[in-house]
Amino acid sequence: MKHLIMLVAFFVFIFNVWAFAADGTSAAPAKAEHSKVVAPKPPKETRVSISGVVKEISDTMVMVERTVKGNTETMQFVLYKPVEQINAGDKVRVSYIKKDDKLIAIRVSRVVAKKIIKKVSP
Repeated sequence: MKHLIMLVAFFVFIFNVWAFAADGTSAAPAKAEHSKVVAPKPPKETRVSISGVVKEISDTMVMVERTVKGNTETMQFVLYKPVEQINAGDKVRVSYIKKDDKLIAIRVSRVVAKKIIKKVSP
């Protein structure tokens, strides 16, 4: 019987401590957690690349004619900086993005034909 009374007293003490601990308020003011708001990144611009023959070139634009599946189309690109060493009639590769319904050339480079070297086997 003594053991039963001691066991009940022990559980009453534990539950009272637990109830007071959960009920008690802290004297220190609560700190507000700053949520880190990450600004969404702007959508990545898609870079497209084409190759063709230069029909017309100036400091602000280049006009390239290309053939796709038998159809010939002419594309006009805006240049932010003038391109050197490229003339009308050169075969070029143009990397561009589309912005505000304009095709803006990022990079214009001349296409060099690769030479095929045949090895003579002895």
